[in-house]
Amino acid sequence: MAPGIDRFSLLPHSLLSTIVSLIPFKETVRTSILSKSWIDIFKSTSNIEFDELAFVKDDQTYRIRQAQRKIFMEFVILWIANHTGTIVDKFSLRLSMPGKAKKFVRKCISFATKHEVKELELDFCDPTLDYYFTTNYINQEALFELPAHVYGHTCLESLTLFSCSFLEAELLNFHALKEISLGWMEVKLNTIKTLLSNCEALESLSLKRCWNSDDFDLGEEHLKLRKLVVDRCMFRSNSTYFTVNAPNLRYFYYSGLNNNFLIIDVRSLMMEEVVLDFCIEFEGHALFLYKLVENISGVSDLCKTQDYELSDNFNPERFWTDHAQAYTCMLYTLREVEIKGFKGSMNEIHVLTYFITIGKVLRKVTINVLKDDVADQDERLDYYHCDLKEKLMSQRPSRDLEISIC
Repeated sequence: MAPGIDRFSLLPHSLLSTIVSLIPFKETVRTSILSKSWIDIFKSTSNIEFDELAFVKDDQTYRIRQAQRKIFMEFVILWIANHTGTIVDKFSLRLSMPGKAKKFVRKCISFATKHEVKELELDFCDPTLDYYFTTNYINQEALFELPAHVYGHTCLESLTLFSCSFLEAELLNFHALKEISLGWMEVKLNTIKTLLSNCEALESLSLKRCWNSDDFDLGEEHLKLRKLVVDRCMFRSNSTYFTVNAPNLRYFYYSGLNNNFLIIDVRSLMMEEVVLDFCIEFEGHALFLYKLVENISGVSDLCKTQDYELSDNFNPERFWTDHAQAYTCMLYTLREVEIKGFKGSMNEIHVLTYFITIGKVLRKVTINVLKDDVADQDERLDYYHCDLKEKLMSQRPSRDLEISIC
């Protein structure tokens, strides 16, 4: 073939359209400048993502931001009008203040459902409230309501609703739904139960910045979930249990410590990875941290969660030395542990010692030290890298165990 020939142009239009649909939408837009033929290919992509933040810049004046927002919406309307594809695999819309652009939002959603969208993402959360929600737990009402025609869209496989409310009674036709993510709004326990009951194919549930007036108790249900994410949600202040019965659950992520859960009881026979992110802003809840970690350890123990009665003289400083047990996961399955925000307290060292001495098949321990501006930070880092690492290495049951501090 002669040099300089555009080999991509020799491929069939249908194949090029498939290739373009596999790359991020932002990169797809860039392909339209290659040639006129690529403009047609760009218009037929099945992977569509419209993000207001790509047009509106926070460092501009209010007047300029409003002009940028208008340009964004005009771009979306023009693009939708010129789309040549028949099927949309993914449609994502991120827009602030949707109440001021209801007609625009409905038109976008209608376009997606008419093109048999399989993955629908609607993000209407106010990014300026993210910090306040984390620190003050502002329970703001959802900024938009899911249009009625979406409930009849039976081919949805993935649904993301951020600050977009929905009617619990209408959740009857999402039989193909495998993944759902809800965020920045109230989600009652009965709503979650209805969703899990009606969507029999559901494998992944994600809750981000949600709030709930009920205990999070899904212990009676026999869920088919494989993935559960609970990211900085707020439940009833006097809740005692966080209970989930999901025998097929493989991945569990919990972030935040804003709830007073005494027990996290996640029952699974297939657990592969557990991520606990006790954020810096929730520092000072050491007692709850120990109770949570104790029961998460039992989670990977093939549903053999230990019943531990907490006494009034519970001492978190001695928990790991007096009460920690050799759970089945520690003896047979746990291979990697990562600790973030390590500060070198005795409690943290006790936890590390527990993992290293009890973890018979453990192969890697990663300690990410908390970076701060204190004067003795360099001295502490030297201690971690030398004395602490040497102490931990001397306690490891196998030379195959790698310990790294960074």
